[in-house]
Amino acid sequence: MLATRLSLCTLFIALGSTAFAQNVRITSGQVVQYDTARGPVTVDSLVIEAGGTLKVVGDARFRLLAHRGVIINGLLDVSGFHSAGVGTLNTAHIREPGAAGGPAGGEGGGASRKSHTSTASGEDGTGLALLFFGRGGGGGESGYQFLTGAADERRAAGGGGGIYAADQPVNLLDPNAPENLGLVAHPGMNGSPQAHGAISGALIPRGGLVGELIFVDAQTDNDFFGRKVVGGGILIGELPFPLPGRGGGGGGDAIPSATFPSMPFTPRSDEKGAGGGGGGGLGIIIAPYIIVGSSGQLRADGGDGGGGENTLFFNRVGGASGAGSGGALILQARIVDLSQASAQALTALGGQGGPGRYNVHGAIGAGGNGGPGVIQIHVLNPVTDLLLPVGMGLDGLTSPLAHVLLPSPSL
Repeated sequence: MLATRLSLCTLFIALGSTAFAQNVRITSGQVVQYDTARGPVTVDSLVIEAGGTLKVVGDARFRLLAHRGVIINGLLDVSGFHSAGVGTLNTAHIREPGAAGGPAGGEGGGASRKSHTSTASGEDGTGLALLFFGRGGGGGESGYQFLTGAADERRAAGGGGGIYAADQPVNLLDPNAPENLGLVAHPGMNGSPQAHGAISGALIPRGGLVGELIFVDAQTDNDFFGRKVVGGGILIGELPFPLPGRGGGGGGDAIPSATFPSMPFTPRSDEKGAGGGGGGGLGIIIAPYIIVGSSGQLRADGGDGGGGENTLFFNRVGGASGAGSGGALILQARIVDLSQASAQALTALGGQGGPGRYNVHGAIGAGGNGGPGVIQIHVLNPVTDLLLPVGMGLDGLTSPLAHVLLPSPSL
């Protein structure tokens, strides 16, 4: 047995220590939440049994150093949080918050931020938590018009999805194909053709743009942090340091008025857009060996967007929100053993945008999907130090496809 079983109290003490700690085991059925405000984690060993979960939250990155090793048969989750969508009525004076990112990940953009007048658009999602490093998905434009009172006269636009890495579609012919979900970022869907945009004053409120790319040079083979052996040479990654994912944009408000802003404005007048999904977090695991078993999962996914306020059941007249981008998973070890791992054991996928008109994803006023994050595996020799299942490559185990890099002393 690599690790001794600890009580929940002892487990919190061990995970809260920045100094040397003892063996840690998370048992089946146990869910442990760790806040990175308590600092990086140093343990002798970590075992997550099948059915056990370590959920990491907080504004700082998650860095775990295990002196003996790590075995993951359960779930290690540094994903962003999903937007709950708008669950209230007649609260246009209360800002609708975006969802939190995973550790260090960007928040989703809020909606309906003004308390005494109509709001022109949802807020943009953010980048690095607390530092607002870069922009996440753009906020959707609010819609206004009042002729007959029909919802489509004011139906607002959705927020855009957050971006980290470049799109990596599986289906090259159809960006909207289900198999591309989480691997292709999308802008928010426009509002109704009958509605006017609160910013432009023209017909059709505009959906929020996708976020800003973290990687900006023309290459895509260097979209990582660290060093990779390529053709006998060394390729340096574009990132100066590891980064988490970015949040999705908030949805626009629906404003039943022939003018913008609504006159008079009351909390009962405008229907709120949804807050955006949170960006995937940054998780770094360093150990002599890391083993991912047949039921092991490591997740740094973006949170889903939410649906806007309803007028009748799931009509969703308020703009939906964009999803967060995937974050970053970084594993560094002498041996990374994935030989027993299952398909897509490691993911850093973008979330799904919130539903629009009639509660349908991809419809008028829907939020955009988030784009992929980054997965990195650092070993000295991939041939001997990275163990894969028979007949399965990294493309089946990781999504997006992991970069295999040299060990880095800077992690």
